[in-house]
Order: sequence, then C-alpha cells, then structure tokens
Amino acid sequence: MAKFKLGSSIILVVLITLSVVGACQAFVFTDPTGLYSTTIWDQWVYQAHHSTAQITVFYGEGNYDLLYFESLGTVADDSVDLLAERSIELYGDPGGLESFQLETPLKTMDVAGQSGLSCVYTYEDARGNTLWEYRVFLLLPGNQGFSIALSSDKPWVRENPPLLEDILANWRWLL
Repeated sequence: MAKFKLGSSIILVVLITLSVVGACQAFVFTDPTGLYSTTIWDQWVYQAHHSTAQITVFYGEGNYDLLYFESLGTVADDSVDLLAERSIELYGDPGGLESFQLETPLKTMDVAGQSGLSCVYTYEDARGNTLWEYRVFLLLPGNQGFSIALSSDKPWVRENPPLLEDILANWRWLL
C-alpha cells in the first residue's frame, strides 16, 4: 500500500509540473544592445519592425496587449523619483496622453538590484479606447533613464500581472 501511495504521489507531482511548464512556456530574450536579458512568455511576439536601439516591443494575445522596454538615454533627473514624477506630469500635461489618469500611486520596487518606481495609469488612444498601462521607471548608472511598460485595454495589468512578475524575476542587467 505504501508503494502505491508513493508511486501515485510521484505521478501526481510529475503531472502538475508538466501542466505548469506547458502553461507558461517562455524564451530568453537578450536586448540587442547588451543592456539586459529576461524571459518572455511564448504568447508574446517580438516586433522587430517596431523595435529600435531605444525601444523593444512585443505584442500579446489581445488586440491592445503591448510590452515594451525603453532606453530613455541620459536624463537630467538626479533620482528615479524625479524621473518618475516628471514623466507622470508630462503624461498629464496638454500634448501628453489624452484623458490621462493616475490609477495607483508610485511604489518602490527592485529590478535585479536597481531601485525603481512603478505605477498604473489609464489614457485614451487616438481611437478613443481606454488603455491601462503598468509602468516601471528606472535610473541606471550614468543617469540613463529606462522604462518597462505593460499595457492593455483591460485592467488586468493593474495588479502585479504574472507576466510582469516573471519578466522582473528573470531580469538580468548585463552592464
């Protein structure tokens, strides 16, 4: 009887492991400029024709699901706080994002040893769709601004989405 329980327990563990692995298959993405690497879920497709040395773009499963990593170059801000606050102010100013609304306050977070700030906001695109965006602001050595953004037309991006958790958990700076 003990052998049966042990054998069935092993089979159950293997089946659970296989179902988890199958549900969240990912690939390792290394930034072409050599700044970072991370894992991206297979359902997210790299968009080479929209990506440049400054921005890396992925499309998700939904029509408005978008993930991008953006190098902002050298910024005048002396802290990540100033960078994030200035950016949010620009988003809300005339000429910024239409109908911009900060949905969550800035909160401190760590991205592979770099201190950052994150928030969630909404805005309207040119077609009048309300988009939700989870944004991480970082200030890298040498006052190099960097941003990670995950957006959708659905509010699932608001609460620590598993995709972003995986990306940040596997993030490696290659500095």
